[in-house]
Formats: sequence, C-alpha cells, structure tokens
Amino acid sequence: MEQQTMTGSGLYIRKHPFLPASAAVALCFGLLCLSALSSCTGCSYNHQKTMGSIDNILGKVDTLMKKTDRFLGEHLPEEPPIDYEKEGVNMKHLFVFTDTTMTYNGKPFMPGMTIGELCEIFGHYERLAEPGIFIWDSMGITMVSHDESGKDSAPISRILIDWNIDLYGAISEDNIKWLKNRCPRQYFTGKMIVGGAVLGRGMHIDDFLKKTNLKFDNNPFPLLYYCHLHDWDYTKAPIHRREEYYTYMIRKSRDGTDIETFDIAINSRGSGAPPYEGPEYEKFINVDVE
Repeated sequence: MEQQTMTGSGLYIRKHPFLPASAAVALCFGLLCLSALSSCTGCSYNHQKTMGSIDNILGKVDTLMKKTDRFLGEHLPEEPPIDYEKEGVNMKHLFVFTDTTMTYNGKPFMPGMTIGELCEIFGHYERLAEPGIFIWDSMGITMVSHDESGKDSAPISRILIDWNIDLYGAISEDNIKWLKNRCPRQYFTGKMIVGGAVLGRGMHIDDFLKKTNLKFDNNPFPLLYYCHLHDWDYTKAPIHRREEYYTYMIRKSRDGTDIETFDIAINSRGSGAPPYEGPEYEKFINVDVE
C-alpha cells in the first residue's frame, strides 16, 4: 500500500512504499539459519550463548533495516503533490473526501446534518424541487431528506454531485419531465479530490481507481462503484441508528469513459457488521423508524 501524507495546504503527497521488505526478511532468515548451523557444530556452546548470538544477529538485522528505510526515504523521489489548477480541480467549490473526513472549502460536513446546518456551509439551497429534495442548481448539487417538512431541522441522508445525468430508461415524456425537475439545471464543473486522487468528468474510472487510496467495488453493479467508510469515527457522526454508516458511490458512464455522479449516503449495515454507539443513539433508541 502506498503511504500518503497531507501537507499544510491540504495537498496529498505519495511516498514510495518500502520496497526491500522481502529482501530483509530473506536476509533475516538466512542469518538465523547460519546461527542455527553454527550452534550445532559444537556441543560446547550452551543454550544461553546461542540465544545471545541470535539476539545479537536480530539486533544487527533490525539496525540494517532501519538504515535501509532511512536511505530510501532520503533518496527515493517523492511523487509531486496534486497540481489542483493543472488537474482542473474546482477551487471555488473545493470538495475533499477521505475515509474519515468530508470537507467543502475546508469546512467539514457529513450526511445526517440538518439542512439548516448544511446551508450554513454551502449557502442556502436555490430550489426546493419537491418536499425533501433541496437543489443548488448553479453548483450541480442535490441533497435529499426523508423528512419532507421543509424545516431547517430536516436531517439530510444523501448528497449527490452530478457531472452528467443519464435519463436512459425514462419511458415517457412525463417521466423525463418529472426526473428533470428533481435534477440540477447545471452540472458540477471541474473535479474534486477523493482518497488523494482527482475525480471528475472526462476521466476513465480505471485511471481514478489506480490512484485513489480508497477501495471501491462495483460488484454486483457494473456501473456503480461503492466504498463503505468503516474507519469513520461514528461516535461523533450525526446519524441516529447504530446499524448505519456512510458510503461513497461513483457512477460511471455506460462505456466506462466518463464519470457521471458522486454520491454520499447513509447506508445500512449488513448482518454481522459490528454495531457502534453513536452520540444520538440513546436519544433515538426507542423511536420507531419508518
């Protein structure tokens, strides 16, 4: 696995992995074998002396590995940080997603927050397409709530960022009209950062998957790539049931040569997944959920 560090400006730098691990293990094994052979050549060596020799050899191997690691760290070139401007990252609306954080222009956000809280971060939504569907048309962003009251206290369960909207499968003009009303009138422009890699329109999904440090899987849906955020600190997440967690989803075009949508949602844990005690769980534990 590649190691990544984040600089003070928020840029990710990838370091080359520690390559000679297998060689070090082989060296350690060989030295142990030599030690064992030497201890067997004469019966005059007692047990304590043999163990002392092994400890000495292991100490030297450990020192050698540390020196090698230090040498590689000093001499192997680091990959350059992401050039946001060159890569076409949207700096006006800068989204950065990791396995434990989501930020918009440096401000943290996450599903489960109320629409009122999210409006303080994103600005007020531009259109209420229908109850529970809040749209920022100029940004290409949609937020969805199961609470259709329209109140600021409505919690958001899903956030969609659209580069392209495929209405394939809409079987009538009425369906198309209905779907278009629920979609932003403009697409998100530029790219964002997901798992230390650039993601956006005009990219092949395989190019992104090679660079991101997050694990996405498109089984069993070929066009949809999911990443479940099991490392998130859910004790601090504003979601109210202990069987829920966050998921990133990328939808690619049918030919795989383009990215259409990035979706952040609250998901439900499958059987066997470990539960957690979120901050709101006790408050909502006796409330029936539809």
